[in-house]
Amino acid sequence: MFIIFFLGVTLFAGTGTKGSLVIIGGALNPDNHAIYNKFIELGGGKENIRIAVIPTASASPSKSGRSCVNDFVRYGVPETHIKIFPLAVKDDPSTKEVNEAQWSKNGSNKELAEEMRQYNAVFLVGGDQARYRETLIDAEGSDLPLLASIREIYQTGGVIGGTSAGAAILSDPMIISGNAVEAITGGVIFQKVPSGPEPKKKVRLTKGFGFFEGGIIDQHFIKRGRAGRLIPAVLFTQKKQKMSLGFGVDEDTAVVYRNHIVEVIGSSGILIIDTSKAKVKETQWGPKAENIILHYLEAGDSFYLKTREFLINPGRKKIKKGEEYYKKYPLDTNIFGKDAIKEILTAGLVDNCQDRSEGLSFTLDKEGSGIGMQFIFKKTDKTIGYFGKINGKETFSALHVALDFFPITISIKPAL
Repeated sequence: MFIIFFLGVTLFAGTGTKGSLVIIGGALNPDNHAIYNKFIELGGGKENIRIAVIPTASASPSKSGRSCVNDFVRYGVPETHIKIFPLAVKDDPSTKEVNEAQWSKNGSNKELAEEMRQYNAVFLVGGDQARYRETLIDAEGSDLPLLASIREIYQTGGVIGGTSAGAAILSDPMIISGNAVEAITGGVIFQKVPSGPEPKKKVRLTKGFGFFEGGIIDQHFIKRGRAGRLIPAVLFTQKKQKMSLGFGVDEDTAVVYRNHIVEVIGSSGILIIDTSKAKVKETQWGPKAENIILHYLEAGDSFYLKTREFLINPGRKKIKKGEEYYKKYPLDTNIFGKDAIKEILTAGLVDNCQDRSEGLSFTLDKEGSGIGMQFIFKKTDKTIGYFGKINGKETFSALHVALDFFPITISIKPAL
């Protein structure tokens, strides 16, 4: 048992029986020592780790699997300790020496499932997360033998890592697709077995692996402005499963999860969306919501799921009221643009003298009319901001920011 101190609260975390997760938001830099070394450490170190690489999501499974092996070898893992497990949906025509389409049924291969038990670490590559659903879960939603062995590795203390699609599949349900601007007004569709054309103006969910029980995961999050699809997804899971948290993990960044503790490592940050106290009303133009709570964390910050307490990197200090750096922040007309959510929560609010910041998202037709959402980010009596220069980089944390949003109609006409 070990003890962790969270903002003055002492928490006791038992060692438990489950292993660890390294949930990576995609676009992982091969030189990101923090993430690679953490995964290797959780697998017992360079000499003890045995890594099973699952390349299924990739459009180039053989090449992606080989690239993953090479990355871990660069970090000191013997190549003999790593195996690419042959599992894919379709062939990559650029690899003439192998037909990956022949791997499509290997999720049911009992010999591979038995071999998987020799490994203590599993790494899921990026690509299309629906391919993991297609090859490792049957039509009724049950684990196929290979996934059952992977689940056994986790349950007995191993480490499971995934990047991009490999991160999305670790929650249940998982997000398959969705455009943020359209999904925030269009809502959610759950597909037991994803198939057919992609639904328009909705975020699409299906069954995931469920290794991460803390909430639903999204990836490439800050860089691709995906809050507009994660928010309706969390509202859906709260209503259907009483699961009220969403975790948006940015690129080249990871959530390390063990013993009910979420720790952030890597070069960017994560957004935690909490809808447990939100009030939502459906309208003909989309939902109107109040009191969605947001927390933005960066490297070295931790979140304890059971009590929803935080431990902030000591390199960041609390921003005192009246000592905020910024005095005002303009209306953001593309709230789901690159880095927009981070900027509005930090420079626009917790490090700003003003008590609220606003943003818009909308789509327009050819005549210049459309429907969108207006977002209001507000300080509450619990809001806390932190700032610090760490290794020469400006870093932030922002806790307990309230978000309200409501539908708007847009009409743009020339001034002259």
